[in-house]
Amino acid sequence: MIYCMSDIYGDYERYKKMLVKIRFSDKDILYVLGNSIDGGDSMKILLDMMMRENVYPVIGEHEYAALRCLGKLMEASDMSDLSSLDPDTMQKLSDWVRIGGQKTIVQFRALSDEQKEMVVDYLCDFALYEEVSAGGKDFILVHAGLSNFAPEKDLDDYDIYELITGSLDYSKVYFEDKYLVTGHTPTRKIHEEDNPLLEPAVNGAPCGHDKIFIKNNHIAINCGDDIGGRLGAIRLDDMAEFYVD
Repeated sequence: MIYCMSDIYGDYERYKKMLVKIRFSDKDILYVLGNSIDGGDSMKILLDMMMRENVYPVIGEHEYAALRCLGKLMEASDMSDLSSLDPDTMQKLSDWVRIGGQKTIVQFRALSDEQKEMVVDYLCDFALYEEVSAGGKDFILVHAGLSNFAPEKDLDDYDIYELITGSLDYSKVYFEDKYLVTGHTPTRKIHEEDNPLLEPAVNGAPCGHDKIFIKNNHIAINCGDDIGGRLGAIRLDDMAEFYVD
């Protein structure tokens, strides 16, 4: 069976509970569509994912921010004193901290040298996108979207920012013969835009539309784990949905 989840944001406990809930085994495949880090236990999640040969990561903006910094952090003579870093790296580090990287940096510093190298090498291997088939359907898996979309445009021609920070129009069909599976945008926002009569979420509290959105050949799976929602996953073989609150 082929599963997808996204936007775990370091929520190691929900991630592990989800693996139990879907009965994830060596015979299954899991695609994690970005933003697995920058929350509670980011390093635990990365170390767990990298030890599983059947887990395939797709890069999100948080992993990309980490990738731009962690190699330089390893090169620093004293990781407790970052004053030796060049201004460009300091700016990238500041940008990453601004979107939630502080805990991840602290956890990375606590790793052994061998683990640090493993994490950086692993992040380098994250895919920009994946294409898979399951249950008689074809899927494109990407973190955020396809900015500057054109039907004739090859997926390899999108730059990384178009894939990891791009926006989508969920009322529009992008591919008639394929499903576009994405994270990034919380599904509560998509559901609210799709049906304005729904009662909106209030003050970040969980709401009834923190659930997977399937419409117009879109499958959006970021159910708002980091904003008071829950972690969602979908099984592509039969479109079964799974949630951990």
